[in-house]
Amino acid sequence: MRDLLLVRNAPWLASGALLTLLSSFGQTIVISVFAADIQAEFSLSHGAWGGIYALGTTTSAVVMVWAGGLTDKFRVRALGPVVLLMLAMSCLLMAFNPFVWLLPVVIFALRLCGQGMTSHIAVVAMARWFDAERGRALSIAALGFSVGEAVLPIVFVVLLGFLDCRCSDSCWRSCAHSFTATRENTSVNDQC
Repeated sequence: MRDLLLVRNAPWLASGALLTLLSSFGQTIVISVFAADIQAEFSLSHGAWGGIYALGTTTSAVVMVWAGGLTDKFRVRALGPVVLLMLAMSCLLMAFNPFVWLLPVVIFALRLCGQGMTSHIAVVAMARWFDAERGRALSIAALGFSVGEAVLPIVFVVLLGFLDCRCSDSCWRSCAHSFTATRENTSVNDQC
């Protein structure tokens, strides 16, 4: 009878797992794959790149204290697509950014929308949508983190190996397209 959780609630569980998977695009595990290309593109030293990354990350963490509260005011089906669209725009901004001074803003947007809000929305959604099996639902949704950590860096490294340096732009554009194509999955539950 417990296995019916997976069958009956597959759309909601898939939404949670998809959100945690997509949060990978704002996490260090994915951004670091492109660090060398970003440093080369903007002639940044390791220290300068580290400073930019730290500034964007720290600022997004501070803003997350306020932004996390948005999940208390808005339903997941309304907030999820907005955050995914913002994450897609952040990926496009990373792909087309020609200015070094804009990098902290881009990193801020990727970290806030990806690692911060997308993963937060997934956890809040599971906590709202499930009562008796909440822990199990959270653990299933968290599988997206593991899949992202295991698969996405390999995929991007392989792509970078086959394509030239500008592939990173194509990779970021592809990320953006995947968010806009899948954002409808976050609105499967009319209750939240």
